[in-house]
Amino acid sequence: MAPLLRLSDRLARVCTVAARIGAWTIMPLILIIVFDVVTRKIPGVQQYVLSSRLNDFMSATRLQELEWHFHAVIFLLAYGFAYLDGTHVRVDIWRDNRSERSRGFIELAGLVAFAIPYVAVLIWFGWEFVAKSYFQHEASPSATGLPNRWIVKSFLLIGAVLLMCSLIATLLRVISYLFGPPEVARAARERLGMIALDKSAERS
Repeated sequence: MAPLLRLSDRLARVCTVAARIGAWTIMPLILIIVFDVVTRKIPGVQQYVLSSRLNDFMSATRLQELEWHFHAVIFLLAYGFAYLDGTHVRVDIWRDNRSERSRGFIELAGLVAFAIPYVAVLIWFGWEFVAKSYFQHEASPSATGLPNRWIVKSFLLIGAVLLMCSLIATLLRVISYLFGPPEVARAARERLGMIALDKSAERS
């Protein structure tokens, strides 16, 4: 069971690194938004940008498309880590009052029956989605928009792969927690934020 836990840690590290990269992507997003607002709301600056070669590279349409591209990248790089960390949205009404082992079995069933098969289908069709965009040289429908739309679309596939890594890492940890020897089970429990009971629940 210990090798499974080590493998889960490696997969989790991939998701953590990707999430950190996504977090730093907020910085260029902020700069783009500020530049977009300044050039559109201050008349003198707006006229300067429109009459200069800068408009060829940073037109209002391109800036707005870049904004939603970066929003997508941030989300898609982070949602695998969000699941791994147990910070994603859950409907916990049914499992709130259950023991940690019961939560473990619920998580195991959900991973095997729903989450992993769903993300596998997402990866399968995501590859086709990106490949079609690449081979068709898909670009923005706007004449002044961004080219190479396959770049942002590829992050759908990257995000799905990262999510699969986090699902498999969690599956390995749940198996180690439920069926491993005591020392491995304790180590796995420390890595499973979605299973451990809240301190307030333990005191009550």
